[in-house]
Amino acid sequence: MMAGGRLAALALVGWATAWASVAHADPAVIEKAKAALAAGNARQAFADLAPLQDQLSGQPEFDYLLGVAALDSGRIDEAIIAFERVLALIPNHAGAQMDLARAYYAAGSYDLAEAAFLKLKESNPPAAAQQAINNYLEAINSRKAQTRAGWTGFGELSLGYDSNITGVPQDFGAAAEQSFALVGVTPTGNSVKRDAPFFQGAIGAEYSRPLSRGWSVFAGGDLRGRAYQDERLFNSAAADARLGAALNSGPDQWRTVLSYQYFEQEGDAPGEPKPTNDRRMGGLGLDWRHARDTKTQLGLGLQLNAVRFPTNKIEDFDQVFVSGSWLHSFERPGVPLLYLTAFGSYDKAKNKFEDGTTDKSKTLAGARAYLQYSFTPKAQVYTGLALIHRQDLEEFARSTTVSKGRDNYGEATLGIAWQFREHCALRLQYIYSRNASNIDIYDFDRHEVSSTIRCDMF
Repeated sequence: MMAGGRLAALALVGWATAWASVAHADPAVIEKAKAALAAGNARQAFADLAPLQDQLSGQPEFDYLLGVAALDSGRIDEAIIAFERVLALIPNHAGAQMDLARAYYAAGSYDLAEAAFLKLKESNPPAAAQQAINNYLEAINSRKAQTRAGWTGFGELSLGYDSNITGVPQDFGAAAEQSFALVGVTPTGNSVKRDAPFFQGAIGAEYSRPLSRGWSVFAGGDLRGRAYQDERLFNSAAADARLGAALNSGPDQWRTVLSYQYFEQEGDAPGEPKPTNDRRMGGLGLDWRHARDTKTQLGLGLQLNAVRFPTNKIEDFDQVFVSGSWLHSFERPGVPLLYLTAFGSYDKAKNKFEDGTTDKSKTLAGARAYLQYSFTPKAQVYTGLALIHRQDLEEFARSTTVSKGRDNYGEATLGIAWQFREHCALRLQYIYSRNASNIDIYDFDRHEVSSTIRCDMF
């Protein structure tokens, strides 16, 4: 989230500073520290520079390099002191101003950080610096919202096209023969491949209230709906409600959340009473995030979910879901942002088939990657990739001819986002997904294109 702090400093002041005033003291150590910083090893750079403080403190070039090494190795107080020494002698040293603001943010002094970033923003900095400043100001607003009572919310409208609403194979008859040894099957109802344009809307709001010692509580909810042209039975409505508590403690944030999700879709399945695609899910989640430095965040999550299908009980299951994540911004043009997450779940079926033995228990394992590149502070291109493997735990749970089902699901996303006004953005997105299963009836591919306008309210 702290995209391009160091890149912004480079854009503001340049890295080609004349080091003649300090190099005579120990040029080998200075060059070694510069190389360590360039390689991303701030701890080594600080270890090389710290012993020279008695000789060189007070020289702006040395203090700036020492401050950068201290900041990027987590020595926030020492970084602030070093940058303040630079600014005492060179008040307009833009690199030190930028990195001092970063240090204030890392220390949790959000008012000081905000004032420093706003001052820099008014000086018409280069595009890379402007982009980094905007990212910091957005993060500061988010952090400050956690320390005061109040509401946040959003509204969203989308138009799009879905090429395979029901997620079925191209040749359903052949798939039914492979999966169930049924010959000459003609698809009906949910088995018919359908495509249609859609309109989608969503609104959401959350109220948070700080308590003391970094604790806060929050409650919120979202409403979503999708309507297809000429496919009314597959229109859907969803609602989410959540209640939780958060603890902010230095670089660590803990959240625990109670949630309930409601999904409704009639579908076109045969039967009396008619089975639908309705789904309900209640869950308890625990999430931990750790800011390793101003550019890197680590995360771990655990969720316990109960998933129920009111008109199709054989699909009911209880779930244990675990995840780990890594978020990093890179100091180079475009300020790339990379988010990686890995996850797995154990889904224990609640009900068995008529044989009293078989059920639909399964395991899932997967990974997702998201990469963002910024052309300007208000325009980004992004891409995502997801891979998920499903393994049935019971024999013949989804087929009469294949013993244990195995699915490999892949999804690729490409999009462009443009912030056309404060708090409002336009997103153009394309998603391709494919499920490859050893049970042919679950094979499908799907294309979805959409344009979405979202506005956040603070």
